[in-house]
Amino acid sequence: MAERPVAAYPGNYTPGDLDIRLEMKFTDLEGNVRKSPCLEVVTGDAGTWELRFENHHADLGPGAIITLVRFNYQIASDMPSDHPGKRDHCLLEKKTLAELELVTWKDSVNLLSVIVTSGQFRKGESFTVMVGERTGGSVGSEVFWSATNGTFLIALDTTGTGAFVGVSGNPFEFEAVAHHQVELLRLLGPSVAKTGETFRLHLGIYDRNRNIIETYTGQVDFDIPEGLYGLPSSYQFRSEDKGLKIFDHVAAQGSGVYRIGVSEATSSETFRSNPTLVSDSPDAYVYWGDVHAHGWGDSTMHLMHARTKKLDPVSRHKQGRDIGRYDFACPASMSMDPDKREEIWEPYREACENMDEPGRYIPFLAYEAHPKAGDRQVIFKEYKTEPIPPKMRTDMEEVDQVFGKRDDVLLQVHIGGNTPRWDLYQPERERFLEVCSGFGCAEWLLQKGLQLGYRPAVCGASDLHLGLMGGPRAVETFRGRFGPKYPMKQRDWAYGTGPVTAIIAPELTRDSLWQSIEDRNTYATSGSRILLKVTGNGLYAGSDLLLKDKLEISIRCHACEEIETIELIIGEHTAASWHPNSPDFVENVRMDADQVPGEWAYVRVSQTDGEYAWSTPLYIQRDTPLPSTNLPAWNDQESLQLDAMAQNDATPYLSALVAYLKLEEDPDRFRSITPVGVLKLSMGTCALFYCHWSDEKLPMSIRWFFEFDIPKIRYDLGWRDYGAYDENDLGPRMMAKYKA
Repeated sequence: MAERPVAAYPGNYTPGDLDIRLEMKFTDLEGNVRKSPCLEVVTGDAGTWELRFENHHADLGPGAIITLVRFNYQIASDMPSDHPGKRDHCLLEKKTLAELELVTWKDSVNLLSVIVTSGQFRKGESFTVMVGERTGGSVGSEVFWSATNGTFLIALDTTGTGAFVGVSGNPFEFEAVAHHQVELLRLLGPSVAKTGETFRLHLGIYDRNRNIIETYTGQVDFDIPEGLYGLPSSYQFRSEDKGLKIFDHVAAQGSGVYRIGVSEATSSETFRSNPTLVSDSPDAYVYWGDVHAHGWGDSTMHLMHARTKKLDPVSRHKQGRDIGRYDFACPASMSMDPDKREEIWEPYREACENMDEPGRYIPFLAYEAHPKAGDRQVIFKEYKTEPIPPKMRTDMEEVDQVFGKRDDVLLQVHIGGNTPRWDLYQPERERFLEVCSGFGCAEWLLQKGLQLGYRPAVCGASDLHLGLMGGPRAVETFRGRFGPKYPMKQRDWAYGTGPVTAIIAPELTRDSLWQSIEDRNTYATSGSRILLKVTGNGLYAGSDLLLKDKLEISIRCHACEEIETIELIIGEHTAASWHPNSPDFVENVRMDADQVPGEWAYVRVSQTDGEYAWSTPLYIQRDTPLPSTNLPAWNDQESLQLDAMAQNDATPYLSALVAYLKLEEDPDRFRSITPVGVLKLSMGTCALFYCHWSDEKLPMSIRWFFEFDIPKIRYDLGWRDYGAYDENDLGPRMMAKYKA
């Protein structure tokens, strides 16, 4: 076997005009064939890629390497060539007497290489690499979940010295497009409105992967509650709408909570808008946005490498404003090339200037820093004069020195690639903390920060890479936490879009939003526009509260679906919980001071569709010591006798899950796999399983999204998926144990 070649891109690649040609073909499970040029593949389809390389350059001898480089697209996390039954199985077929070897690159921009090991790969000869080759039992390969413009480059090292040159046909482009079938109608309005004042409703039509179906031309019908006017009873989508319609002049003539139904002929379901609370004199408004998302400017993963129409900074803001009905957002480069910072920084600054519209939409300037002590999203209040920031790999000490004491800059703790390593460096203050992202939920991170003495405002953010800015929560392939953070052979799935931040503020202006963040008047959701108001002794969540005789916490929640559970977390304990079985909930909790078991209090809301919300904590100042308590921990996992559970709707999917684990993972780590039920979640329908994972027998929930052509899998430690376990503590220990 030949040694793994050096990476062609970016450090060893020079553009050129060598003559190696590429023909691309994708055959789906139904036998439909799509070919280059003008190749279009449908997101989420399963099938087989056939990539045919033909040599018109010259005879290539031993050591020559042909590498395929990918941009703005991902075929798979892992492409095995040694097991024909695994997903994304790769096979090399050749039309040459030369000996060739296929080398695939796990989760990399350098997708695959073919090496001439002996003989001559002569001019005029060819070979074909098949990804998702199915004759050996593989389920095939899945077209990437996000609609995008994908690009391949061919890089040729003629002598094996590590110097690669491009070919004349570069780049080889194709398009991944939305599926035609409607899976979701999302109708978004304001969370708070004033009686008689007009507001906008945004309606998007989405496929199974939560891409906008731009070709949709059907009719939608509205179920309009009494008292609401300005919205037609039906609307016929036109081709120029491209799957999105904004209704500008809607209003309510009476106070109350309004939810609007919407349906269309090809779907049997009626979808509901988020709740809008209307009153004559609102005391504050709720403004929504994404404080951590990305567009063009990616020098590491190369998923946002090209400045396409979709990834352009202005386009990202427009997507957020129109598709997501965001009131604010700060899309930014994920990993600015150190040598092109000005080239990337200025377009983002210009986009803020172009999109700044107080009362409608407020853009913020940001970038992501990647110190060893944990990534931070750096958000700036002003955009006009902010200089180019330090290089992305700058040490956390320097990032903190430059920005940490500035009140017009936020260093947002996030749960993306690298969570904060407070053991390596602990900044003096952490003012904004991400409790949920596209990677999943991480309440453990909030608890850890609180226990260290930080008193942040909470936020939710997509950490969007290539998906749709403002899009609904989706099941994104290959961005889960298991694989890179916990030991698994195949990376699991994330929820690539959706999580958002709510800012409670009197008006939609830059100063007002920023002041509310400073005052910690925020809450976070996993994507659903849940209306949540929490106060303590009359003070908004986020306030400093001096505890004297009593603590009275008031909770008001208007959810988008039925509420499964509402929990009041005080300190490290669950102080109270409710199961409303309703989308609306109002409750007051009164406690004597000597019953309050902590120095912070927040509310966790969970809907039956798997969506969550978290309030920023109330920060309790007290003169007396904490009382002893028998209350359960905030992340307490009930003791379950898994084998005793009865058969249920998830049972028919058990055999498929077990077969997957036997093929792709170490099945011995999954103990007592037990079907729990079928869940209809916001991002799709899944079968839920519980098991005990690893020798430690940790509680694990597994969500098996069986409706996709290739089922998708999501692991979470804990019976629920709010983020119960400290990844930075447990993850490294488990990785060391199983990868030693």
